[in-house]
Amino acid sequence: MDMTDNDLLEQLFRPMKEMQLADEGFTDRVMQQLPRRDVGSLSRLWTVFCVVVAVVLFALFRGWEIIAHGLLMLANTPPTSQQVLTFAVSVGIVGLLALGEVVSRVRCGAF
Repeated sequence: MDMTDNDLLEQLFRPMKEMQLADEGFTDRVMQQLPRRDVGSLSRLWTVFCVVVAVVLFALFRGWEIIAHGLLMLANTPPTSQQVLTFAVSVGIVGLLALGEVVSRVRCGAF
């Protein structure tokens, strides 16, 4: 059975996880003094902000016209061999990135 990096790290740090240091409560006092922040809500706010900015910019620059114009050009012009090669390479790269992400999530147990 092959061990993953996470398994090896868990095995390495397991003894340390249960070790108690005699610091007379210093660590607990420090942890109580740290400001509490909900990182999840900050992340969601940032995501909402970015989506709103993207939608505003899309509307401001009339993105639908740019997309429609590009699609019409594609439909009315036969592709060159360079365009086909560029498309094939792009699809291959995106496919490899997607495959790498799926493999990574499977290894971490995210799926």
